[in-house]
Amino acid sequence: MPKEQYMCQLCANHGVFNQPKKGHKQKCPHRNCTCSLCALNTKRRALDQIERQLKNASNEVKIDRPTSTNAEVNQ
Repeated sequence: MPKEQYMCQLCANHGVFNQPKKGHKQKCPHRNCTCSLCALNTKRRALDQIERQLKNASNEVKIDRPTSTNAEVNQ
């Protein structure tokens, strides 16, 4: 079974539904579009990036913080 290909959402906003995303970023004709659908997509990407950064930061804190054992707590 072939792996599913991701399609360019900016092109999809403008009616082109069969444009593969891979290798398309620099030549996308809609990469600088500021229409409402593309702006919404850009905001969603920014929020996803912030969410990933927060998740990675919280994972680093969990890894760096030593855990205490029951023996240490009872002393």
